[in-house]
Amino acid sequence: MNTTATDLGLPSSALPLLGLLAAVLTLVLVKYPIFRKSKVVDVQDVKEEKPFVKPLPSPAPIDPLENAPKLYRPFRHGPNFVTMGIRKLNWDNWIEMDSYFPRYHDLKAAELKKEFKEHIKYVDNAVTRDACFELNEELVRHLTHRYPKIYKLEDGKVHNSLTGEAFPYPPATPDEALAMSGLLWKTQFTNRFTDGEYHLDAAAVCLPGFWRLREKFRMSLDTLHFEAGVPHYAAKLQKSMNRFMTKLTPDKPVERNNYFIQLDDGLHWSHRMGDQQGTEVASWALANSKGLKIDEIHFRSERQTLRRLPRSGAILFTIRTYFEPITRICEEPHVPGRLAEAIRSWDETVSFYKGKSHWEGILLPYLDEQARLQKESGIVDEKPEGEFPY
Repeated sequence: MNTTATDLGLPSSALPLLGLLAAVLTLVLVKYPIFRKSKVVDVQDVKEEKPFVKPLPSPAPIDPLENAPKLYRPFRHGPNFVTMGIRKLNWDNWIEMDSYFPRYHDLKAAELKKEFKEHIKYVDNAVTRDACFELNEELVRHLTHRYPKIYKLEDGKVHNSLTGEAFPYPPATPDEALAMSGLLWKTQFTNRFTDGEYHLDAAAVCLPGFWRLREKFRMSLDTLHFEAGVPHYAAKLQKSMNRFMTKLTPDKPVERNNYFIQLDDGLHWSHRMGDQQGTEVASWALANSKGLKIDEIHFRSERQTLRRLPRSGAILFTIRTYFEPITRICEEPHVPGRLAEAIRSWDETVSFYKGKSHWEGILLPYLDEQARLQKESGIVDEKPEGEFPY
């Protein structure tokens, strides 16, 4: 299949966006000069004699489409505490590609064709424009070395052998660069102004699930978390997160995981949380769980990476979404019992944030029953658990 953006009905600004990775969100945080009395020194205020260059990845050992998605099940036995939960990232694993690529790619393309400007936004200034292009350069460089049988840069075009797509490179405009990156990852940028905060100033968001980019655009990092009702943000996360963003250096990328319970199978948009084209902010207060059945409930897990881009000083935040029926993940040894234990450890604030009241009466009895069956079958004794995030 030889496809172009025009064939799919996308705007010309989207030409390079259809053929790279599929299924993740990307954030880039761009720094502006700030003036304050704080003793904290932003790492980007100190010029490096030799700018950091990201190491080239080694070629993937096997065809990525033969890889089943990794089983990130980021819930522990016992109390599940509210922390950033970051881990050191191996450069080879910055972008993970697997057999879910075709489905995620096609859904992203459809969303961009339907509402391009709803999914791609950026503040038009020099710093953010540079970050859009730098992000695109970094992704293409990584992909063509990590997956050389799929992605090739030849004759001024990026070629994708899986889809037959070929797109001009480098992209001509920031929204082209951002849109291409959006099909690789979900993408957001944040600028730091004189108030000392990061702000969401650019984004490519195709599969958000239950939030709209127009509602979050230009918000500060703190406001984003407060508006979303992130549990215990002020008490346990705000200071450490802002300090982490300030001190993050180009050579030390990190990753983390989280998870949600979703009431339906809407990877791009949870229809039980409201109308995707609506004006009301989607929330659990508006959620419709009437007649909910166990087969409808899905497990939505995210693998997030954070790294600072060396040229622009932007912080790139990627979110790869993994999305499966809860009945499927409960076939995995240990998962139903451990998930039930984690859910029951949530306090009232976490339970409200994750919409527990909408699904606990259906999901918890199911998890308990599956855990009991696993114990009786002996599978939990035969197959020991791995290490977090499992």
